[in-house]
Amino acid sequence: MSNFKTIAIFAAVMTLTAGHVQANGFANGSFETAASAVNPPGGATFFAAGWLAAPTGNPAMRVAGGYNSAFAALLTVPTGFGGSTLFQNSVDHGGMAPLGASAVGLAPMLTFWAKGDVSTTGNALFSLRYLNNTGTILGNSGNQFFHNAINPNTWSQISFQGAPIPVGTEAVFLEMNTAVGPLLDGRPNAVYIDGINLAPIPEPETYALMLAGLAGLGLMVRRRRA
Repeated sequence: MSNFKTIAIFAAVMTLTAGHVQANGFANGSFETAASAVNPPGGATFFAAGWLAAPTGNPAMRVAGGYNSAFAALLTVPTGFGGSTLFQNSVDHGGMAPLGASAVGLAPMLTFWAKGDVSTTGNALFSLRYLNNTGTILGNSGNQFFHNAINPNTWSQISFQGAPIPVGTEAVFLEMNTAVGPLLDGRPNAVYIDGINLAPIPEPETYALMLAGLAGLGLMVRRRRA
């Protein structure tokens, strides 16, 4: 078999497999869909479909003017003291399918775009967690600070390689925060977020398709050599 035919078959297998991969581990990563009127208990509110704002007194907001979409999320503390938080449980809030055994051991890549200013007394950070079906944390990235990687006028992409997904994980949880206090220099505390994406996480049948395709390619190669 020619190299061209081998590559063509491999591409076909990967195309078939790609149809069974979740495009994003989080729902509404560009905040394009507005929130419904339903709010969960505990004081938090949906400010965009799938995304909640913590009741900090400085809630996250859905605003016009995203990086690659019409909208973005704004974390801001205009009073000069406090914090602003957004978060999503991919299953409970985002409505995504629970992760299956095929996701165990994968180390997904989290990316998003951000710009803004947290002043000299503020910071911006996120944490990525893996949860089981009762909400118990099975893995936690800890606080990942990104305020030194952004600027007020242009968008910067932030990337983070998550740890391997442990056995029993059913949902991923993302929390983003800004905190400041007090504003000493007159600069604003405002961070814009857009394009949140958790690299594709295979659904249960994905690996089966991939392995079947690779096995077929291996058999063809062996026949050619024989």
